[in-house]
Amino acid sequence: WTLSVSPQLTFSLTSSEHPVHSWRGKSVQRKQAESKSQIKLHTQSAPFGLCPKGLMLTQAPSSIMRSRNSRDHTVNSGGSCLSTSTVAIPAINDSSAAMSACSTISARPASSVDTQMHSPKKQERVKKRVIWGIEVAEELHWKGWELGKETTRNLVLKNRSLKLQKMKYRPPKTKFFFTVIPQPIFLSPGITLTLPIVFRPLEAKEYVDQLWFEKAEGMFCVGLRATLPCHRLICPPSLQLPMCAVGDTTEAWFCLDNVGDLPTFFNWEFSSPFQMLPTMGLLEPGQASQIKVTFQPLTAVIHEVQATCWYGAGSRQRSSIQLQAVAKCAQLLVSIKHKCLEDQDAEGFQKLLYFGSVAVGCTSERQIRLHNPSVVNAPFRIEISPEELAEDQAFSCPMARGVVLPGEKKCVSVFFHPKTLDTKTVDYFSIMPSGCASKTLLKVVGFCRGPAVSLQHYSVNFSWVNLGERSEQPLWIENQSDCTAYFQFAMDCLESVFSIRPAFGTLMGKARMTLHCAFQPTHPIICFRRVACLIHHQDPLFLDLMGTCHSDSTKPAILKPQHLTWYRIHLARGLTLYPPDILDAMLKEKKLVQDQNGALMIPIQDLEDMPAPQYPYIPPMTEFFFDGTSDMTIFPPPVSIEPVEVDFGACPGPEAPNPIPLCLMNHTKGKIMVVWTRRSDCPFWVTPETCDVPPLKSMAMRLHFQPPHPNCLYTVELEAFAIYKVCAHNEREECGVSAGSLNGWGVTEGGFGLHPLRARLSVGWTAAPMGLSPPKLLA
Repeated sequence: WTLSVSPQLTFSLTSSEHPVHSWRGKSVQRKQAESKSQIKLHTQSAPFGLCPKGLMLTQAPSSIMRSRNSRDHTVNSGGSCLSTSTVAIPAINDSSAAMSACSTISARPASSVDTQMHSPKKQERVKKRVIWGIEVAEELHWKGWELGKETTRNLVLKNRSLKLQKMKYRPPKTKFFFTVIPQPIFLSPGITLTLPIVFRPLEAKEYVDQLWFEKAEGMFCVGLRATLPCHRLICPPSLQLPMCAVGDTTEAWFCLDNVGDLPTFFNWEFSSPFQMLPTMGLLEPGQASQIKVTFQPLTAVIHEVQATCWYGAGSRQRSSIQLQAVAKCAQLLVSIKHKCLEDQDAEGFQKLLYFGSVAVGCTSERQIRLHNPSVVNAPFRIEISPEELAEDQAFSCPMARGVVLPGEKKCVSVFFHPKTLDTKTVDYFSIMPSGCASKTLLKVVGFCRGPAVSLQHYSVNFSWVNLGERSEQPLWIENQSDCTAYFQFAMDCLESVFSIRPAFGTLMGKARMTLHCAFQPTHPIICFRRVACLIHHQDPLFLDLMGTCHSDSTKPAILKPQHLTWYRIHLARGLTLYPPDILDAMLKEKKLVQDQNGALMIPIQDLEDMPAPQYPYIPPMTEFFFDGTSDMTIFPPPVSIEPVEVDFGACPGPEAPNPIPLCLMNHTKGKIMVVWTRRSDCPFWVTPETCDVPPLKSMAMRLHFQPPHPNCLYTVELEAFAIYKVCAHNEREECGVSAGSLNGWGVTEGGFGLHPLRARLSVGWTAAPMGLSPPKLLA
């Protein structure tokens, strides 16, 4: 059924089972305007048999309730579905059966959103309240309106109580807001009533009015407000930031909303110790910006600062927020984890972290514990003393900075990686909490130890070997330390009559390796060589290799370790530069005597005379560098050669390069015989291979180089031995001998072909002076 009250207002009752009848006319409208008819909303069936079950109450559009498309609101012009037992029953007066003009108010059940407001960015929500069981909006707001045009907003009232509600309302006072003619309203429990409010502006200004409702319990009003497009930013009135330690930083966020109608620039004004990001920006209508507030205090007090946001035309509008935060001093207690006896961790004393002895090249780790007993975070920094360069520092701490949470503990590792042997390293770490807390000074101490490499024996005696034969003896090398050792014997095992295999290698900690020492002579002579074993991070070791070669025609006396002992004593007493025959004559003439060990010495004529010198202790590094092959030497060498290094450079070929002249000098008082040893396929050789050199004279020699292959690098070490000539002519005769080493060795390098190559020469010698009977060494 559809019942029309006037051309403007329609109260519709629609049923799917009955035809629709409508009555329209101005007379009915006039009577309705003059009468005091009422509309009752309750849960009864419709009278006159016109409203069967399943009826729908709808609100037909009219000139007053027309829908307008605006950007900030939507007029509800559709129907709402009631329950099957809920209908609207009009009250008819005695003179007329016409409906009241209040039939334009529609009744509908509650919905999730009674009033919807749309904006470009987000939906505007209407604040509601419940007064005496009636749920109603606090205010109706018109935005984006135009002069001379009507805009309608719906005011929704809902009965939230369990009883019938009766009320009436007064129209707005101003002519710019108006609604339907006021009539009494009856609302059954749960029923919703929609009252249209029309706004028609005539001037570009802000309009404010009220719509009053009257109940038995009292009166209440709903605000009506229409505003012009404006700038408006809102933010929370205050913001409490988390508690923070002095020198630390804490953060918080809040929303700055543009609830105005225009794009708005903003700029924040604040003071330390607060910072805000972003400090300026642009917000479109409906947009919000997350503002980050940073708090970094320098003093332990309560901080309260007002931050102001300036915006609008000329930045004359403002919104303020109160920033509040509490700053406290953090505490940091330092202790040593897993203490040892040498550590110092007593309260009130300097902390000492002792690393003990650490192998060179290895790294030791120890830990300290940082405890934060305060209620705020404790940021800290760890710095090492800046006295040394970073690459020279033996101590390190990877954690240069960090944070200990309230009431928690953090372990920090300190590493010791020494690089200098046999040294005590001391350094200091400063552990500095943020803010006003005092720093803690941590002293770290460590010792560096290197590898402990030793040889099973420091001399290998091959006794005698027939010419053309080879003798071999084992010798182990051991590392008694727990750090890795690297060793290398300073000799060319291919060109020497002595060889060691392997000549270099790696010894792990607490490991032992077997070396194979071999002797394969090329001439029937006495051979002796003192070989240095170079060890990384340790002083070199020296190994004495000795052997005698016999042939069918020549059988020299066998060299023994005792001969070396006498030779070193004679070297200290200045007797090695005299040949055996002279020493023997001096012994017979009582110019020399023998000491208790059998070594020769000058007789002591006075008790005040100094005793005969003994062979001194020579540091290994000194002995290695001052071996007689350079300008600096400990004892004068009996034999020398110039130059000790020969460089042939680039050899174009195919002809052999020109020989290099050598000068061999005899510094002794006797004639010596020199013998060069070389393998048959060696690209370097010296001529003459065997020669005699008079006392205090020199001999010219030539060094040859014949590269067998082009485009190759050649480098060898040549070796020679020297003996006194008197020993070579006294075979089978027993005469005193002091076996000695006329030290020196060298490397020869050369090249042939396209590449620029190098060559170097250094020569080693061995001399066997004769003339003393106790050793009984035959030439």
